[in-house]
Amino acid sequence: MSAPEIPITIYRGETFEFGIMYAEGEFVSPYPVITAMPQAAPARLTVENHGVPDGWPVRIECVKSPAELNTPADDWVYPKVIDANTLELNDVNAHCWRAFSGTGLLIVPKPADITGWRCRAQVRTKPGGDLLHTWDSDPAQSPDSLVTVDVALSQFVLTMTAEQSEALEWSKGFYEAEVIAPGGQVYKLTAISPIEVTREVTT
Repeated sequence: MSAPEIPITIYRGETFEFGIMYAEGEFVSPYPVITAMPQAAPARLTVENHGVPDGWPVRIECVKSPAELNTPADDWVYPKVIDANTLELNDVNAHCWRAFSGTGLLIVPKPADITGWRCRAQVRTKPGGDLLHTWDSDPAQSPDSLVTVDVALSQFVLTMTAEQSEALEWSKGFYEAEVIAPGGQVYKLTAISPIEVTREVTT
């Protein structure tokens, strides 16, 4: 599976935290089964032992009633985890929908176990151009800014303090991020993607 292009905007003078989720390239199997959804707002799904990280992308399919619960083609929803058996769709109002009947399926990209992984990224003026900024999860590499490896949420978080973003002397460029497995294998986390720094309104 090819790495996606993920544009980034940094607001000068603000704390920057940008998480990039990392999945294994296949779906959780067997597909978790949705067994209930009360007519309430926001919508909450009962999915026994779902194992979905908070904010992780999922698709909802095969729900006969209410059909509106099914995720549109080529789209994803990002549920909030309430507990091990309950997911909330905070922006979905199911109060006036038909009652849930039957079952549905949750399509879940399998979260990767990133224990012991490293992430690094560089910003350049253009692909192969001058180096503008570096990120790394290993402080020993002396990066300009750090990457947080969030094992629980299976994501790598590019970070920058407010002081660091205020001091940036460039306004646009291109970045690319890659990850390194404990065994030394290197994988692309993102394709070459645009990045820009813009001025905040409140100072």
